[in-house]
Amino acid sequence: MFDTFNTLFDILRSLLTSNEPIDNEKVQIITSNKSNLLNITSNSPQNPAQRNILLRADIDGIQFDSLNERRKLPRLFIDECFAISDLFQLNEYDSLLLLIEGESLQSNYPDCTRGLLAVQLYYQSKERLSACLAYLMACLNGRTFQSLIKISKSIEFSTNFINELIEQRLIENIIEQLISFQIRNEEQKLYSKAGLGNVKHRRRVQDSIKHIRSFQAKSIFLYSCQIRLTQSHLLSIINYLAKYSTIQDDGIIDESTLYLLGAFLYGITLALTILNDTNIGSSSILTSKHQQFSLQEDQPLSPLEDNTTITTTTSSIDPDLITAIRDILSNDERWIIPELKAVCQLAWAIILRARSHTLPDGHVYSEDIEALADTAVEAHVFAFLSETVIKSSLFQQEEFLIRRFHMFFVDFIYYLPFKLKELRVQAEDTARMIEDCERARKPLPDNLQRDYEYFLELLSTFYANDHMSLHLSEEFWIAADALAGHRLMQSPTQQQVALANFVESAGGTLSAYLYCHYIHMLAGISSTQSSAHACFELLRFAKDTGGPTCWNRIFQAFLLYRNTYRPDTLLNQQPQTSFGGSTSPSAIKTIAPKEVTALIAVLNLIEVIASQDEVSRIGFFEHPQWQITGAFFGLLSCRISLDLKAALFNTLSAFTKTSEIAMHFWKIIGEIDLFAPMENSDMPAIAYEIEEFEVPSQKYTFLKSCLKFLQPIISQQLKTNIDMRTLGYCVVFLVNHVLLKIPTRTFKSIQEKWQIIELVLIILNDIVTNYFSNQIIENDHNETKFVSPGELLVNDLLRGGILNNLLTTLITDGCEKLFEYVSFIGEQELSRSLILIMELLESVTISSQQILQTDKSSSFTFCQTPIERIVTDTNTKDLFPNIMKLIDMIDYFPKLANQALSIFAKTLSEDKLQKPFLRLLPKDHKEKALLRNGIVRCLEFTEPDSDNNNDIDDT
Repeated sequence: MFDTFNTLFDILRSLLTSNEPIDNEKVQIITSNKSNLLNITSNSPQNPAQRNILLRADIDGIQFDSLNERRKLPRLFIDECFAISDLFQLNEYDSLLLLIEGESLQSNYPDCTRGLLAVQLYYQSKERLSACLAYLMACLNGRTFQSLIKISKSIEFSTNFINELIEQRLIENIIEQLISFQIRNEEQKLYSKAGLGNVKHRRRVQDSIKHIRSFQAKSIFLYSCQIRLTQSHLLSIINYLAKYSTIQDDGIIDESTLYLLGAFLYGITLALTILNDTNIGSSSILTSKHQQFSLQEDQPLSPLEDNTTITTTTSSIDPDLITAIRDILSNDERWIIPELKAVCQLAWAIILRARSHTLPDGHVYSEDIEALADTAVEAHVFAFLSETVIKSSLFQQEEFLIRRFHMFFVDFIYYLPFKLKELRVQAEDTARMIEDCERARKPLPDNLQRDYEYFLELLSTFYANDHMSLHLSEEFWIAADALAGHRLMQSPTQQQVALANFVESAGGTLSAYLYCHYIHMLAGISSTQSSAHACFELLRFAKDTGGPTCWNRIFQAFLLYRNTYRPDTLLNQQPQTSFGGSTSPSAIKTIAPKEVTALIAVLNLIEVIASQDEVSRIGFFEHPQWQITGAFFGLLSCRISLDLKAALFNTLSAFTKTSEIAMHFWKIIGEIDLFAPMENSDMPAIAYEIEEFEVPSQKYTFLKSCLKFLQPIISQQLKTNIDMRTLGYCVVFLVNHVLLKIPTRTFKSIQEKWQIIELVLIILNDIVTNYFSNQIIENDHNETKFVSPGELLVNDLLRGGILNNLLTTLITDGCEKLFEYVSFIGEQELSRSLILIMELLESVTISSQQILQTDKSSSFTFCQTPIERIVTDTNTKDLFPNIMKLIDMIDYFPKLANQALSIFAKTLSEDKLQKPFLRLLPKDHKEKALLRNGIVRCLEFTEPDSDNNNDIDDT
């Protein structure tokens, strides 16, 4: 079973990557697995005859096709084979082969028994089989993307083979298997029969189960992108979404549920589309990363686009399907996730409106459209999409899922303008109600209509991160008046005009209640260079209206706040004016919370634009009236909330992408002594603020933003003749007031803890690297210089100082967390932090040795390098064994494992470390085997070619 599915997997993968013609042998192997592909989670049934043969295998031995030689089996082996067979209701011979394969792999997994490895192999083989089905679906040519294979014969075979599977109820079978093959059910079954081992084995099995479900659902999704689903298919999908959808423990929709939701969206689009053969395969999964498409383009002869008359036949669109979906989505039956029903209702309303001209008696659906849209909005569909759906990791890797939801949002604006206008009116009523309640000091009612707000925030979140460089947000700006002078000869479509009008009209006559949400939306749809520049121009041209969203008004407000709230002297010269003394906090004049929220929203918008578009960045910086340097740095010295200061630092960090601006900022930091100790204190003002406000709250937004600002600016200044005085203050702040405080501080979020550690270590690594490169140059020229911050850091690490001790403690803490083998938010930050620590220790070790070898007369002396101390120090005897264990984490953290292997190799290269190294090697046979296996896999590991294999690996 395992070998069969592995062979099939390798064949399909080579078919997609090599583009070689498919031969008869490969055809035979693929077709012979038809029944397996139809029922992935099902098994060949148990066989009484095989069981009887196995019962006597300890006496008579056993031989069959997959077992070349007759073998006698120990009674314990036979009992384990029956246990595997009973656990999975699996054919006895297949169970035997799994157990034999598991036994052969024990050298790779010495911490698992052969029985546990048989369980692991069972699920891994099913995972491979489900991946094969997804590969096959990627071979289809259809409406949305071109086949991943280029040979016409191979495409023809794949298409015919998939059609045969579909005719034998593949779609319905997959959905039935998704219903029965649930993660919790499988875990309970394994727990009851002792089928789960240690944490590592449990993690591998759980991942395989999750991937089986995900690949199966993805197969339906890929098929729905290309081929019109039948009524049976769509009703099965709707039934699953209604009764069996799941949300993960973190509040995000389950991957299989999201794939099926995407399949429903594509399914209703193609089901109500008159097929146009000239469009089939018009967009490519490989090459068309920037294509724009929507319902309107699926049906190019839309009456909203032109006046072309369309001749249609009722056979093209099944009226029974429309009736069936209408009945399901219009009834009062409650879904297991009610908001998911709202998503389907809104999508159905949009497609009915878009296809009303092609549907038989399309005019009769007008009431349905309004009723469905109203019901969906009442269920807070946009809030659900924002919080539960689009935060899924699939929106970082599935291009056509991203595109379909983009189509969903765009076509809501285009095809349901009446509903959008109604939401805007409700939002204005809500704004007036909020103002009245605040004026009367009454509590806000519970039934406030916030759906327009939710929609704006949904757009903000969805378009904010363009992980796949699809540039979908640019469609909102193509027809913008601000870009009229830069537009190509081709006129924008009516849909693009509607989107541009939405962006501009949404900002008209804004109430204070909607202001922040509109600014958030602008920041979200400004996530690319051209869209950021368009937004910059939009608000620059808005000066003619004098509204609150024009740059002139915005920067005037910042200057006014700076002048109003600036203390008599700088914050770092008189700490008592901000942190204590006789003045009570209530007596200090501060910016109102609502104003702070608005300022933060605007700063975030400026940050996005400045980060994405260099022209806009320089335009901000050089404008004589806006004075961003004076306004922003001035506000940092004012008595304002740390959240606002955090936003200021984030915004300033975006400007450091231009080296000249970064140099200017560095001079200002030195002039105002931003990180220097205050008078009569050894702490800078920023450190006081962190201790006073963030430590009690256990949230460190301000500290993170401060580090985010420092990291690029120091990195750039190290390449020049940097001001060592200012750098020294920064290093003291980073080490004494940030890094060394980590063990004594409590964090509400483990992710935030390791984010802070990572940011500090990036800066310290840059400083140490720069120090060693300058040290070599100075030795070559026989020059001597005063002690630099880099030298202080290196001396501490070479002499086993407090920083060195902290870093080794962090390695131990991080390893303990990772060795739990449980996925958690923050694991990537933890992994990167451990890599940075080990890189720093290794860099100091190698560079210090090189300096001594090249300059024997150097005063640069030390007792032990950091790696020597790791191996020989009795106080950290578990540290090096933990680093060795990291090598075995190649499956989850390949870069971390390779860095641990680098430390391991460096230790082996030192003659004087051989004896202590041998003492630290694991004594237990299983631990030795794990280390050996990890080393081999690290040496064999190669990262995939990002240019050539992205699409294959994603599938």
